[in-house]
Amino acid sequence: MLLPLIAILISLAILFSLSRPRTLPDQKSSPQKISLIIPARDEEQNIARLLSSLKNQGSSPLEILVIDDQSTDRTATVSHDLGATVIAGKEMPPGWKGKTWACQQGADAASGDWFLYLDADTLLLPDGLAKIAALTAEKATHSICPYHRVVKPYEQLSAYFNAITLAGVDAFALTPSAQGTLFGQVLLIHRDHYHQAGGHEAVKDEILENFQFARLLKNNDVKVHLYLGKGIVEMRMFPEGLAQLANSWKKGFLAGAAQSPKRALLTTSLWLTGGMILAISLALLPFLGFLSLKVTLASYFAYSLLSFHCFRLAGNFSFLTALLFPVPLLFYQTLFFKALLDKKKGVKSTWKGRTLN
Repeated sequence: MLLPLIAILISLAILFSLSRPRTLPDQKSSPQKISLIIPARDEEQNIARLLSSLKNQGSSPLEILVIDDQSTDRTATVSHDLGATVIAGKEMPPGWKGKTWACQQGADAASGDWFLYLDADTLLLPDGLAKIAALTAEKATHSICPYHRVVKPYEQLSAYFNAITLAGVDAFALTPSAQGTLFGQVLLIHRDHYHQAGGHEAVKDEILENFQFARLLKNNDVKVHLYLGKGIVEMRMFPEGLAQLANSWKKGFLAGAAQSPKRALLTTSLWLTGGMILAISLALLPFLGFLSLKVTLASYFAYSLLSFHCFRLAGNFSFLTALLFPVPLLFYQTLFFKALLDKKKGVKSTWKGRTLN
């Protein structure tokens, strides 16, 4: 009977990491000083949605630069047809990762005072660009976690991944960590701060460059602010199926865990442990007495509510996903141990035809 109660107590740790969510202020400004930079490799479907969302904004940035990272599809053609300036990405030099090289080329070509990096699978909601532009009132670096727009049932399996992404930065806790990080999908940075930190060349060999780049900014006394993107910017991450979802999350698993603040690792580990305890307790229901049965079911429902709160901060995940949390939790744990096993075997991670490690 004690195990379910213990599971709830240790799982409350996740609330410590997500108890102070920060959203953008409801202000608007002209984005005329902003160079919008979109690194894109084989993104013809996503880039069409993003650029179409930019056309629906009330105002336009100084320029929209799409860095076509040697795509094999119609990314460049679609981007040009929708009004973007397309920069043909050069051959990647030794020692670089694909995204960092594309981002650096974008910065080299940009003419604005501010750089706004957007991943190709994001899209801006009405007035989203003007609200992001209002952040330029403070010369700091601003990073936004897009709201995950879930469409198909298999995408619900991202629930734990997205929630732990938020908790793992430890920026929304009651006492935020001083270590700092950035969300990789949306980054607004002043030109001076970008070059002061060494640009993407300083993190050219990183799979998750946002962790190291944040530290470089901190070392240069640049303030970094993180926000939730609900109502401003959304993303549709895995429209191509379960294999895309699994491969994408697995490629950054171990690198992200190694660079997250220790307190964030502790709280998320406790949350996952609590869920596993409750899942095991549920399997033992036929063998429990009446009182233990009631305690277990009450604890299970309480954990489901807690999980639903965390999931909804990250995306439009359903309550059924939270109620059936052992399913996405088991998927998360399976993928984590698969990543560990692949690393031990020396298996290389790949993404869009490139080896990542």
